Amino acid sequence: MPPSYLHIQIRKQAKTPLFRQVYEKIRDDILTGSLSPGTLLPPTRRLAKELQISRNVILEAYGQLHAEGYIEAGAGSHTRVAQDTHYRQYKKTPRTDLKPDLKPARFDIAFQTGIPDLSLFPRALWGKYLKAAAIEAREDELAYDTPSGHEGLRQVLADYLYKSRGISIPADRIIITSGATQALFLTALMLYKDGCEAIIEDPGGFGVIEILRTVGYRLCPMAANGGDLDISRLPLTSATRMVYVTPSHQFPMGNIMPVATRISLLKCLHAKNAILIEDDYDSEFRYDGAPIHPLKALDPEQVVYVGSFSKVLSPALRIGYAVLPETLLEPFRRLKRFSDAQSPLIDQIALKNFIRDGAFEKHVYKMKKRYEKKRNVLMDSLLGAFGSSVRIYGEAAGLHMVAEFKDIRFDLDSGFEVCHNRVLIPSVEKHTVQKGRHTHQLVFGYGNLSEDRIIRGITALNRFR
Repeated sequence: MPPSYLHIQIRKQAKTPLFRQVYEKIRDDILTGSLSPGTLLPPTRRLAKELQISRNVILEAYGQLHAEGYIEAGAGSHTRVAQDTHYRQYKKTPRTDLKPDLKPARFDIAFQTGIPDLSLFPRALWGKYLKAAAIEAREDELAYDTPSGHEGLRQVLADYLYKSRGISIPADRIIITSGATQALFLTALMLYKDGCEAIIEDPGGFGVIEILRTVGYRLCPMAANGGDLDISRLPLTSATRMVYVTPSHQFPMGNIMPVATRISLLKCLHAKNAILIEDDYDSEFRYDGAPIHPLKALDPEQVVYVGSFSKVLSPALRIGYAVLPETLLEPFRRLKRFSDAQSPLIDQIALKNFIRDGAFEKHVYKMKKRYEKKRNVLMDSLLGAFGSSVRIYGEAAGLHMVAEFKDIRFDLDSGFEVCHNRVLIPSVEKHTVQKGRHTHQLVFGYGNLSEDRIIRGITALNRFR
């Protein structure tokens, strides 16, 4: 018996099922023209014997090829390659069951921003709420729902925002999103017009800068290095569609916008008919008092207020929200519907009950105490290691602080980060529109680092020598 011309190599230890290995090899040979239309394929028994595998494997592979139209059965038991199956542009699919060559990490400790203490996520408690939500959900709650999100979650969220932030709005002004990222992207998309501009704090959020650029905005930076914003120099024009700010804890510098500046800003926006986007990304964790009341509490109809549960619970939940002016509700709902129809309802029901029962506020209180200790350890470590040569910004709230090093201009890599003695720290430069003015400032995120790793990280920096 002559050997088969298919040249199929079977890897019995691979994760890819045997029938799929046979199917993919024959399919690829047909598409690339190695097996031309009309070519007779070997009988299943013969091929199984050559490959030393079960005939059922070959039958399953042939059956899949036949179902998809790659091969056709002729008279008797003959099986041939079907006509018009050669696709010149086709490239063979690379194997996915081979282990990739992983590059070793270039750091041991990373002061990354935006990540909470994942070791303290209430796994057991959240699991109970998630299980109860799946068991107790009504049939209509398991079907398609409004793009706005679960009504019960929006109601408890409205109550929470009034109690903790002073935002007085009906629940139907809230739309649940897949994190703050989706809320910001849909808002930017909703407001966009050809040739329009967006005013953004500089430095500001790297992710927001990327979102606005992706949508197509021309970015107009306003300095947010320290102190108050000069509203008289705000670059508002007829092309301005939105102004993005983080007034309760400016990212990354940590300033709090004074009420006089807030009022002046809102007046300017009214005059130009522009919308203000307020990102309240981590104000639950303010260590010297209650959370700052947002701009949304001053003017519900001029401000889109964006928040999420990523910093408080976990980024993996992907639950955020936007609180919208009435005039923008329907356009936003329409975009949300076309984006993903709705956010996962079981998770929303679980979060509703988690907030309703007071478990959320207890968790916030617990995390606030933990982060305050970490903040103090980081401040003491930085000041102990660098003394008067370092100045700290933004330590009053959140999960990060900025350290400014006198007489040091860091040689930043392409990611605008510093990696020294296997310790990674992002630079403020990463979060800027206008580059070159913040190469002496680093952003130390401490949320997901233990106190011991914070101390070890700062010690390893060794004064950057």
